[in-house]
Amino acid sequence: MKIVKKIFIVLGILIAILLLVALFVKKDYAVEREIVINKPKQEVFDYVKYLKNQDNYSKWAMMDPTMKKSYRGTDGTVGFVSRWEGNKEVGVGEQEIKKIAEGERIDYELRFYKPFEATEPAYMITEAAGDNQTKVKWGFNGHMNYPMNLMLLCMNMEEMIGNDLQTGLGKLKTVLESQPATASADGSREFLLQYYNQTAENLKNAVAGLNEAQLKFSPAKDKWSIAQCLEHIVAAEKLLFTMGQKEMEKPAQPALKSEIKASDADLIKNITDRTEKFKAPKELQPSGKYTSAEIALADFTAGRQPVLDYIKSADLNNLRDHISDFPTGKVDGYQSLLLIAAHSARHTRQIEEVKSNPGFPKE
Repeated sequence: MKIVKKIFIVLGILIAILLLVALFVKKDYAVEREIVINKPKQEVFDYVKYLKNQDNYSKWAMMDPTMKKSYRGTDGTVGFVSRWEGNKEVGVGEQEIKKIAEGERIDYELRFYKPFEATEPAYMITEAAGDNQTKVKWGFNGHMNYPMNLMLLCMNMEEMIGNDLQTGLGKLKTVLESQPATASADGSREFLLQYYNQTAENLKNAVAGLNEAQLKFSPAKDKWSIAQCLEHIVAAEKLLFTMGQKEMEKPAQPALKSEIKASDADLIKNITDRTEKFKAPKELQPSGKYTSAEIALADFTAGRQPVLDYIKSADLNNLRDHISDFPTGKVDGYQSLLLIAAHSARHTRQIEEVKSNPGFPKE
C-alpha cells in the first residue's frame, strides 16, 4: 500500500508540475504560408473568394474522397457556409465566409464539431507581385485552452498546419496557371487557335508519363479515373464539333444575337468552373477504352485537327450570325468552337484533382 501511495504522490506532483508549466505556455498560435501565382490579382481573387473552389486545391478537402458536403447561402458572398462530414481524419465541421475586402482579402470562420470542438479564424490575402503575378497568403489562427495548451510543447502546429497550407497553395497555383487567360478573349481567330493550343498543351502536361495504374486510379466509386476523363474528352470533342457543323448548315439567324447572355470570357469561365458537377450523357460515358496516355493523346490530337483546319478557314462574321441552343444557353458559331476547348480544359482540371488525391499512386 505504501508503494501505491508513493506512486499516487509522484503522479500528483507530476500533474501539478505540468499544470504549473501550462500556465506559462502560450495558448494561441498563428500559421501563414504564401506563394506567387502567375496570374493577375483580380483573376486570382475571383477564384479564391468562392469557398467551393477550395475543393479543388485544399489538402483537407481531398483527404476523404467520400466526404459529404452541404452548403448554405450564396458562394462568394458573406454568410456562405460550407459544411463537411468525413472520416476520422477530417471529422465534422463547417466554414463560413465572414468578411470580404474586394480584391484584397477573405476572412473565414472554421467551426469544428468532431473529433473536437473549436472555432478558429482563417484568411486568404491577394497582393499584386508584378506584371500578371499575384502573391497569395493563406493563414490560420488557433487557440488551445488551459491546460490543453500544454500539447503545444510537443506539437509543432506551425509545421503541421503550415505544410498543409503550402500543399494547398501549390495546388492552387497549378489549377490557376493551367487556366487560359480569359481577359484576352477578344473574339479573334488568333485567340481561338491560341486557346486550342493552350488547352491541348495543358492536357498533355497533365497526363505525361502516367502509367496504367495511375491512369486507372479512381478517387471513389462515383468518380472518374484519369483514363475515363481522357476517353470522355476525346468523345466529347468529336460530338460537339459535329453538332456545331450541323448548326452551321442551317440558315443564319443574326436577329437572335441579343439572346446570347454570356460573353466569350464568361463562357470559358462558366464551363471550366468545377464547383458544380454534371452527369455526362450516355453516349459520352467512358467504357474503359484507354490504358495508355500516349494512345489517348494521339486520338485527341487526331480528333482536333479537323477542328483546327475548320477554324483557320472559317468566316468569323458568318460564325457569329449562326445562333444555336446548347445546354449552357444560346451561343453563336464562334462560341460553339470555344466551348469545345473549354470543355476539355474543365476535365483537365478534373484530372489534376485526381492526381492530387492522397491515394493517387506515386509510381
